[in-house]
Amino acid sequence: MFSEIVRQDVIIKRNRKRKYQDNKQLYHFHENIVDRLRIVTKEGLKSVLIASPPKNAYSKELLSHITKHHSWMLKKGENKAIFTEIVGSANNLKAVLYLVRQENFKEAVEETSNQETMLILEDLNEVINTSDSKILYTLKEIEHEIDKKWKVSENKPHYIIITDEYLGTPKYRNRAHRILQIARNHGIKTKVVDVETDTGITVKGYGGLICFTKKR
Repeated sequence: MFSEIVRQDVIIKRNRKRKYQDNKQLYHFHENIVDRLRIVTKEGLKSVLIASPPKNAYSKELLSHITKHHSWMLKKGENKAIFTEIVGSANNLKAVLYLVRQENFKEAVEETSNQETMLILEDLNEVINTSDSKILYTLKEIEHEIDKKWKVSENKPHYIIITDEYLGTPKYRNRAHRILQIARNHGIKTKVVDVETDTGITVKGYGGLICFTKKR
């Protein structure tokens, strides 16, 4: 994520109202959502807010489905995502724009983001303490890494982490944005972290930008 702009992704329809859906139809509806989540989480998005209107159990039904059929999304590891429930409507862009301005939304985003950054910090510490992992810290090194063509036997970078402070520095901004965009095009996970979080402090200690590759 490079900004806080609200952008509609895809619309997954129930095809009929919830009260008229049987268990099989509900299962397939939830599977369609999970299929989309599978794609975005592989791209590095780990924070998932589930909004449902008051007095509805839509978010709980989805979480129950994930717990029962896709527990891999909840277990510790690189596939783990952070799910947070929030009360509110998000059935169209206008409703979402209203929701994101509410205080409970901001609190939920902060809570979820904090949990996500803790996961990233655990991953980063594991890599730093592993002798056979490849870690790059400079713009020049990382630009060279993402611009090359990898051989079949080579590993692409696993993650690129950058602080919001570094990304906002005029001296580095354009090159940093280019790195993040090319990385996303190659399917490399990227994350912009708040410099004041534990993860941000660690990354800043290495200059504000880290690219690491895990060995197979």
